Amino acid sequence: MEKLDPTSDEILPTSVDFFNTKPNLVAFQNFSSVQYPPLTPIENGQIHFTLNTGPIYLDLSETYLHTKFKITKKEGDKWVPITNKDPVSLIQGFGATCIKTIIVKFNKRAIYHANNMHAYNAYFRRRLGLEVSRKEGTLQAAGYFEDGLDQMSGPGFDARRALFENGQTFESICSLDVGFFRQNKLLINHTVVDVEITLHNNPFALLATGTGEYKYQVIGCNLYTKQHMLFPQLDSEIQDRLNKDMLAKYDYTRNITNNYHIPPGVYEFRMPLFTDYIPKRVFAALVDARAFHGIIGMSPFEFSSHNLESIQIYANATHVPTDKYEFEGKNLTRAFKDLNDATDEMHGINYLKFIKHSCIFAFDLQSQHSDDFVETRQEGSTSITLNFKEKTPANGLQLIIYAEFNSILAMDKTRTITTTVPI
Repeated sequence: MEKLDPTSDEILPTSVDFFNTKPNLVAFQNFSSVQYPPLTPIENGQIHFTLNTGPIYLDLSETYLHTKFKITKKEGDKWVPITNKDPVSLIQGFGATCIKTIIVKFNKRAIYHANNMHAYNAYFRRRLGLEVSRKEGTLQAAGYFEDGLDQMSGPGFDARRALFENGQTFESICSLDVGFFRQNKLLINHTVVDVEITLHNNPFALLATGTGEYKYQVIGCNLYTKQHMLFPQLDSEIQDRLNKDMLAKYDYTRNITNNYHIPPGVYEFRMPLFTDYIPKRVFAALVDARAFHGIIGMSPFEFSSHNLESIQIYANATHVPTDKYEFEGKNLTRAFKDLNDATDEMHGINYLKFIKHSCIFAFDLQSQHSDDFVETRQEGSTSITLNFKEKTPANGLQLIIYAEFNSILAMDKTRTITTTVPI
């Protein structure tokens, strides 16, 4: 017998490795999951949490928002429970998407600001499986029940309504959709974390097709996170290295979600998206401007092609796709394939749904995909061009952009953030 490659390494299978055992993990003295209630009563859609770590290290990737929801309808001068006859439901993934904005601060410095776009950030993550599990149980715990070919009726709409029929309440639990919270390193101790949440109003968060008056309420909310106490020797070693002016470094995927208004009556729309660094992935979708701003009879997540003829990203003299999409009728197969390739088909969108209400365009600007390394950051500008077969509708459209960047955040011995990109 001989090796295919004489220079390759040799290993033993574990089945005959009799003299070694698995390595021991020596780091954690103990750990626990801790509940943080809001600092003040939930009023006017404002919720504020403060996590004061002290000597504890937080695992922010295990941070979850636990929220209790209720839907009622108005009859006369009273608010009463809904029934299965009421054509009303909350928006898809409401445990996360009912949030309008989130601001996260470390020691009073903002490291994330959703800029009123958190609902779309949360929806894209769950719809496409972007750093969020698409396991059915995880999605449903967040109030995400898969729609059929119609978002204003059908299985998903009915399932979400059933959670609230006859006076029932539903307690959602979901991860916080903050890029830094998706990386796996523990947050260095003696860091104060503030999480400020603003909720969406009824016209955005509720879907209804009838003439009845409905409202949703958040009647309870808590934040849960996992915390670790390190062995004293390990903690001391970490503090010693920080005191020698070494930095605690966190690499993560920073996402930016923006929107751009496309005015009515135009055939072409061009817009610079980013002027500093080139993103690694961009997702784009079009929604009716009325739904974007909140109208109870329209879904804010109904993305269709809206008579689009072509769409193309321009990044540092490179066009993506190289040959621009040219849509004829409802032939969107090239765009559908590119979405599959960019997300490893994690999205659960079939072709009919893609055409009907989940037309999300994916532009992958990475040369390689790997969790083991990051590519060299490219400076430059990124823009997008859209051409339409017909004039855009009377109310205009809203272009939703979800972009990802490789990023690093570093903290020194005083827990001051010393390096980060602008939020």
